[in-house]
Amino acid sequence: MKAPCQAVVWYLLPSIGAELARELAKRGMPQKEIAMKLGITPAAVSQYIKGVRGAEVKLGGDSLKEIHKLADKLENGRADEAMVILSVCDICRIAWRERVLCEHQKMIGKGSPACARCSDGKARCRQ
Repeated sequence: MKAPCQAVVWYLLPSIGAELARELAKRGMPQKEIAMKLGITPAAVSQYIKGVRGAEVKLGGDSLKEIHKLADKLENGRADEAMVILSVCDICRIAWRERVLCEHQKMIGKGSPACARCSDGKARCRQ
């Protein structure tokens, strides 16, 4: 059985991290500092920026707006580790509402019975 939360761990969270790392890099933040602020390795930051990791799910709309807000806070030193974690959880919920993971799972021909229930119009995702 594949639960939808497995797709979150494998695809959505890395895409959120990658988008955040790319945004911070665009603003001129050094990769080593990005790694420190996000609690990841500099190698992971490099892979995110190059699109080697975290490029599977395309984020947009409100989830991207929230990533940019979090980048503002990180850039200005107004975000601690707890805020980053809570913000990533909020972004994940927004991405669920935007159904970006649903579109990704359809594209790669995967999903779970929960996805079928959600897309048939008879049930709604609880995100």
